[in-house]
Amino acid sequence: MTHGEQTGSRAGRADEAHAQSDEQSHDPSHEQAQGEAQHDDYRAALAGERVSIVLIEDDDGHATLVERNLRRSGVSNGFLRFRDGQEALDYFFGVPGAPGLSGYPSREDLANFVVLLDLRMPRVDGFEVLRRLKAEPATATVPVIVLTTTDDPREIERCYELGCNVYITKPVEYDAFIEAVRRLGFFLQIVKLPAGHRFNRP
Repeated sequence: MTHGEQTGSRAGRADEAHAQSDEQSHDPSHEQAQGEAQHDDYRAALAGERVSIVLIEDDDGHATLVERNLRRSGVSNGFLRFRDGQEALDYFFGVPGAPGLSGYPSREDLANFVVLLDLRMPRVDGFEVLRRLKAEPATATVPVIVLTTTDDPREIERCYELGCNVYITKPVEYDAFIEAVRRLGFFLQIVKLPAGHRFNRP
């Protein structure tokens, strides 16, 4: 994802949201409350009450806007975010408890989840993440929604060939972007997954 893909309006608002998020993240009481809320969310997901969301997105501003507006649309799901493709692959397929992943819940505890995947990321891009998720038996059945700025027909076709379930283009204009995320939130509230759907052990 490049800076040229963002308008000044959207980038400015995203930076403001991110700054507020950073300020809160340094507050110990906020961190404790956030951790407790996440555990509650995952307990609910494990009980099959609702779908959890795994977001793989390198842009902090976009990640903040996505989570905030999904929640504003009524989504109260567990929310787990990875900052690039390599971090996501390490989590799903690497050694459990590896350095840099200690703050995440165990992958075996993931249940009733969908992946929201950006394509333009450093280290490992979204195409490779999608390929690995769909090629490995442990994650082949996980629903993957590509959420990215590109509307290149060749890339859309490639994603479906690799097994993505839904492809959504992020609008460049700020208000349209927010509206698209909110509509996605309404969709996620009615998604049904197979009973007992969870990360499959290899």
